[in-house]
Amino acid sequence: MNTIISHTYRPYLLQYCSIVRWQRKLLATTAAALIMALSANISIPLQPVPLSLQSLSVLLLGACLGRRLAVLAMIEYLILGACGLPFFAGGNGGINALTSASAGYLYGFIVSAYIAGLAAERGYDRYFFSGLCAFALAHQMIFIFGVTYLAFYLHTDIHHALQLGYLPFAGFDLLKFFMATVIMLGLWHHSS
Repeated sequence: MNTIISHTYRPYLLQYCSIVRWQRKLLATTAAALIMALSANISIPLQPVPLSLQSLSVLLLGACLGRRLAVLAMIEYLILGACGLPFFAGGNGGINALTSASAGYLYGFIVSAYIAGLAAERGYDRYFFSGLCAFALAHQMIFIFGVTYLAFYLHTDIHHALQLGYLPFAGFDLLKFFMATVIMLGLWHHSS
């Protein structure tokens, strides 16, 4: 009889903090939403989609909080931004941002945070190659949502949407998921 041993790991922040009560979960997700807002406002205003540090933040928050809290944090971020707070790239806010040309990327943050959090719960962020692969997959989910939405928004084909919403960012994004891998490895090695 074959026995499969399933080992789950705790994400980085949950390794050191007890986030069991709802008040602490709310504090953690609100802090994460604020980190997202700060990273959105560190951007280069390109058209139709700005280049920001949000996707790096999504990967790191997913790895630090785990999939459940990270997804809740991304949803909270979108809700607070939709309420009019200047949480989106360029200091934008309001419900219109959730229907703009870059809205698909915002929705992709939820799936990306889930994948990065799941990878952390499986311990993939503790090793270079598995962390790099997991963060690359999580990061590409942002673009799958973003480019698909951009094609529908602009009423164009996917090839043109890729030229506008993916290719200008490809080099920067390779750097972002590489940075996420190195940062998480550094945190894990520093703490052990």
